Amino acid sequence: MRSDVAPRIRTYVAWLCGLAVFSFIAPIHGQSQPPANTLPAGNGKDIVAVACTQCHGLKMIVALRDGPVGWKHFVDDMILRGAQVTPQEADTVAQYLAKNFGPGTSPMQSGLKTEALPAGDGQKLVESHCALCHDLGRITTIGRSKDEWNSTVGNMMARAGTNVATQEDISTMASYLASNFGKKFN
Repeated sequence: MRSDVAPRIRTYVAWLCGLAVFSFIAPIHGQSQPPANTLPAGNGKDIVAVACTQCHGLKMIVALRDGPVGWKHFVDDMILRGAQVTPQEADTVAQYLAKNFGPGTSPMQSGLKTEALPAGDGQKLVESHCALCHDLGRITTIGRSKDEWNSTVGNMMARAGTNVATQEDISTMASYLASNFGKKFN
């Protein structure tokens, strides 16, 4: 490939990624947004209020729940997309978001009907780990295979931070979720 083509391809790919993000954020941005003064107090609030709202409202941020690792990835991704945040500010923002919108804070609400989970090996693990970030309606309405649940639960536990769940716990949760909320085949 010619050396002058590669930068144009990267620019085009970045443009497409930006378009995809915009198409996701634009409907959210048009809805009523919580004002910046509703953000919880703390080191990083002012940076979030200014830097993040340059491209989208706060509704998306205050609705998400992620751990320190997940928020760090999210902030780094936003910087790659153009957020005007220094490396030191990025760490402050990620810590602020994890503290105020992380596991154990008010769970992300799916708006889906939530019922008690069926009894079984893994139920208590799902309730104690998954419900830290999600209401149970989000979990019970998704059909995934055992491999997909294993990947999803592993990813969620990694995003929440280190030592949240053992590999055995992850496997137990994935088995429980697959057996109760697996893909339904005709």
